[in-house]
Amino acid sequence: MSPIELNLHPLQNTLFARSPNAGKARCEPGWHWKPQRPLDDYDLWYVLSGKGRMTVNGIAYDDIGKGSCFLLRPGDRPEATQDPFDRLSVIFIHFSVHDLQTGQPLSPTLLPERYTTVGDTLLIEMLLNRQLQMIHSDGPWLEAEFDLIMKQTMLHLHRWQQTQEAVSADKHKQLIGRVISYIREEPGRRATHQDIAEHVGLSAEYVSVLFKKYTGTSIKQYITDVRLERAMHLLMETPMNVTQVAEALGYSNIYLFSKQFKQRYGTPPSQLKWKSEPAQAHSTPKRN
Repeated sequence: MSPIELNLHPLQNTLFARSPNAGKARCEPGWHWKPQRPLDDYDLWYVLSGKGRMTVNGIAYDDIGKGSCFLLRPGDRPEATQDPFDRLSVIFIHFSVHDLQTGQPLSPTLLPERYTTVGDTLLIEMLLNRQLQMIHSDGPWLEAEFDLIMKQTMLHLHRWQQTQEAVSADKHKQLIGRVISYIREEPGRRATHQDIAEHVGLSAEYVSVLFKKYTGTSIKQYITDVRLERAMHLLMETPMNVTQVAEALGYSNIYLFSKQFKQRYGTPPSQLKWKSEPAQAHSTPKRN
């Protein structure tokens, strides 16, 4: 269970303070946002319409559009551009947040991640527009209302991120399942990481990272394990000799095959073959 689902909300003893640096704008032709210095405070940056690209601290977010929401932190270095044929309209709200018990700035780890694809654009836009109204108004309770609505906004961002993570995890598992099927259907195929990545339509680096995350092993090691598993079957259940098995499974070096096999099963493949009985063809037993 995450902290935000506990009875005590992690933001319960915090205070969000509004900043006059906020507004709503349709970005001008030729617009390119690149602050000269790192941000001094938080910036909730939301896309109302249009298309563009955002980079934060060197990490690129391509194809941003309506519903793209960034929670930029103090010290971040953002840079954004827009599609000149579909200009961006954005809401930006700068703020600070402190721990009421210590008086210190809140740790960013208690806030949602930097990027969210909003699940309910009508709701988030209602909340953001109300925040804009309060920033440029005076009167009683405005500070408290801003704090409460900002906390509600953070809660929704967190929930949408959890939903996105669950959907992404399911898609990733399906993708890794396709990789595993591709490897296992023909263990002797001399497929490179690039070949495997092209089979699932992603980059080799990204597939390698996902495979390690969801299986606990590298693609290279998994290919070796599958080959050795198949080698055991071929040695025990077919008339193929060690050299034939090694060649069939893509080994150009029989000594490497023997070494890996012994490391995996504790005995060299030649000894295993010697101990095994020749495979018998399936036939109908003769009746007496």
